Amino acid sequence: MQGEQREVAEHVAEHVAGHVTAVPDLGGTSARAVYRDLLRFGPRSRRDLTERLALSAPTVTRVTRDLLGAGHLHPLDTVALAKGRPQQPLDIEENHGPRFIGVKVTADEVHAVVTTARGNALEELVMPLPDTSAEAVAEAVVDPVLALAGAHPHVAGVGVSIGGRVADRRRVDSSWILGWKHPVDLADRLEARLALPVTVDNDIAAMIHGLNWFGIGRAYRTFAVLTIGVGVAIGTVVEGRLLQGRSHLAGLTGRLPVAAREDGAPEPFWRSARTAAVVEAAREAGVLGEGEGVERLRARLAAGDPAARALSADLARTLARAAAAVVAVVDPEAIVLGGETIDLVLAADGEFERTLRASLPTAQQDLVLRELGGDFDQWARGAAVIAIQEFVGGGGGAAPPPPPRRPGGGGRGGAARGSRRHAHSALTRAV
Repeated sequence: MQGEQREVAEHVAEHVAGHVTAVPDLGGTSARAVYRDLLRFGPRSRRDLTERLALSAPTVTRVTRDLLGAGHLHPLDTVALAKGRPQQPLDIEENHGPRFIGVKVTADEVHAVVTTARGNALEELVMPLPDTSAEAVAEAVVDPVLALAGAHPHVAGVGVSIGGRVADRRRVDSSWILGWKHPVDLADRLEARLALPVTVDNDIAAMIHGLNWFGIGRAYRTFAVLTIGVGVAIGTVVEGRLLQGRSHLAGLTGRLPVAAREDGAPEPFWRSARTAAVVEAAREAGVLGEGEGVERLRARLAAGDPAARALSADLARTLARAAAAVVAVVDPEAIVLGGETIDLVLAADGEFERTLRASLPTAQQDLVLRELGGDFDQWARGAAVIAIQEFVGGGGGAAPPPPPRRPGGGGRGGAARGSRRHAHSALTRAV
């Protein structure tokens, strides 16, 4: 039976490989820069592209002609201007363009999504993960990817996100969530099975790349994301770039001090906010019994149990202290909250926001608060985005060109203030 399954998988992989060769290459550096700008920031005329990208007019004319001929771009209706010649905007071909598959791996499931070049989801699959060995994870990723690639022609790349330390977007050096203590060349393993280019990254890094390229990053050039759940993590984007640090561990270790122990040692963020820590605290407080977990805690919160609500408020204050530290150092325009247990924080009737704002000076009171929710849609989509980045040559580190200065707008500072008008409203859902 296993031989038959492998034969079917190899047949589908050959089918997928045929579609990969059908996706034309974008071309050289200038062509990728033009495509990337249109991809992220929408239709523009050739003249606008020349000004934004500091390319010569002949170069833009040449590369846009090649991209149009390859089917990567399409022209829009000509726009008449008050002064000067009419301009014809160009945009990427999204409806019939390349497709990308993103896979978010958790300790017990694999979430897969196929998207357009702009990260818009077309179809999703969720598959169980029978065990967390490297071979089992690779097999669990291959199955939904082959299924999605067989249904959606012209797949150009696959992105996989995992909770762990990842090197060169290829190798998982370690993952405590999956129990991997030794490096796993995951991209190589998957490419051998899929005949598709594969990109691998840390899960929160991939998710934030998705937000930065096609989500709230379009509104905020500097923002921070805090997630809680099985693990905890903090990610920051400053001036359009995700900060990763010397070891690519910036914000990923959960070791940000949020309190002090009785002996004076710092209490790290992870020790208070991971799901296991929350459940342990709930059991010690008598909120949960032996064998009960987060679902029972949610039920106690829904019933208005005072002890459960006190626990929720404690968690909200812990998260607020972590957020306050990030704001003090980075001064972001927005804070985004996410993770599978973020609902426990939001159940605390605004305690997170009250604690955070009480720690901020007047100049930072316009901080915007957003909420991702606890599902994995954004995470799988982020995994697709890292594949998109590799396809277009963005690499994840490329910052967008600065927005044009508006007369009397005060430069970037004026734009930033304008984006924070609704700062004091309740948490809004990020899209």
